[in-house]
This record gives sequence, structure tokens and C-alpha cells, in this order.
Amino acid sequence: MPLEPPVVVVSGKDSFLVTSFKGKLHTHRGVIDLEELAGKSYGDEVKTHTGHAFKILPFAPSDFFRHFKRSATPIMPKDIGAIIVTCGLKPDSLVLDAGTGSGMIAAYIAYFNRYGEVVTVEKRREFAKIARENFRLANLKNVHQIVGDVNYVADGFKKEFDLIVLDMKDDYMFIPKAKKLLNAGGYLAVYNPYIEPSRRAYETMKKTGFVELECFELLKNDYEFRRVGTRPATKVWHTGFIVIGRKC
Repeated sequence: MPLEPPVVVVSGKDSFLVTSFKGKLHTHRGVIDLEELAGKSYGDEVKTHTGHAFKILPFAPSDFFRHFKRSATPIMPKDIGAIIVTCGLKPDSLVLDAGTGSGMIAAYIAYFNRYGEVVTVEKRREFAKIARENFRLANLKNVHQIVGDVNYVADGFKKEFDLIVLDMKDDYMFIPKAKKLLNAGGYLAVYNPYIEPSRRAYETMKKTGFVELECFELLKNDYEFRRVGTRPATKVWHTGFIVIGRKC
């Protein structure tokens, strides 16, 4: 079966997204004639004009974070994974994502929630436009975008959600409404880069009656291996705090 874009071309840690098999791709290792990709298969090589080889691989969910266009700072994969696992995401869930941003968490949840739906709300049109392009790139059909303020948009929802994710300013103000929108046993996850708003969210969720409450952060340490020894290579240690609770 012949290749169709999008694909990625990879060499070591270098990865480039290819959305068209026309024109040239300029890399620091030389120029790739993209027309050469037509007729090749996944795992084949394509070479730059300097002879450096890149492997051709399918565009996969693991590439979302690296190649999606950015607007607001996205939630990191480690935090997205924690939310998906801790909240017990099922493949047929109804999920509300408040604060789309670049669409990172909505895209990952939509991919693993392939028989369900994700409703994502963003009040900034320029952010929503970028997220829409990312959803289209990832060929996600189960994401429904709404441009508006979730505090008002949510009044029109007729169904209950299995999971609600908040990544927005003044998240604590939406928590009582979020509880009303959840199914019994449904989860609320609140992401914030600062501890004070996270504590406020935790305390608000406690007062609102959420159970199984927890607040945590995840640290991911990357390592580099050199002839002289091994050491951490991580440049950013902290990304954000996650508060998770369950409706009973």
C-alpha cells in the first residue's frame, strides 16, 4: 500500500513531519526531495542531498506532542497519561475538555476514546483555530469543538460526562457546575502550573463532595549517556499539578 501523508521522517532524535509529497524539506542534515517518498513504504529510507538517511514512519499519537502546532503551553504527555489512567478512561466515554489550548489533551483522549466523544471548549478563537488544524492533522473524527466560555456554554449540555478536564483560569469557579455535569462515579481532573490554585481546586472539590481526592505532580528525568559517564539531561523539572476527584 503506497504511503499517504502525513508521515514522519526520523534519524536518531531528529523527527520531521511531512504533510505533502511535494516540494523540499530542509533539515540541518541536508535537503529531502519529498517527491521521493511517493511509492515508498513505512520503514524505507529517504536520503538528503548530502546522503544522510532518514527512516519513513507513520504519523502516530506519540508524534502529537512533538509535531502539533502550539498556542498555549500544552499539558505534557506524562501528565496526560496520568489523567487517562487515574480517571479510568474507557474507549466509549463522553469527555468534556475545558480550555482546549493547542488541543493536546483533547487529541490524546479522543484517540484512546475511539468509540466515545470529546467535547472541547475554548474561548479564544485563535487557540481554537490552531487546535482545529491539529485535530484535522491527527484525523480525529470524535472531537467536537465549541468556541466560547465554558461557564456559559455548559448550561446547554443535556448529557452527563464520564470525565471532565479543566485547564483554564479560575478553574475552581467551575467545579460545582462540573460536579452536576458528571455521571455518578465520573472523574474531574484539574491541571494547573501553580500550587496555590491547585490547593484552591482541591479544597473546593472537597467542599463540593468529591471523593478519592488527590493532588500530585510527576517529574520525568531524562538521561544522557556519554563516554565520561551518565547524567540527567532534563531541562524542565516541573510542569504542573494535577488534582483528581470522583463524584459519588
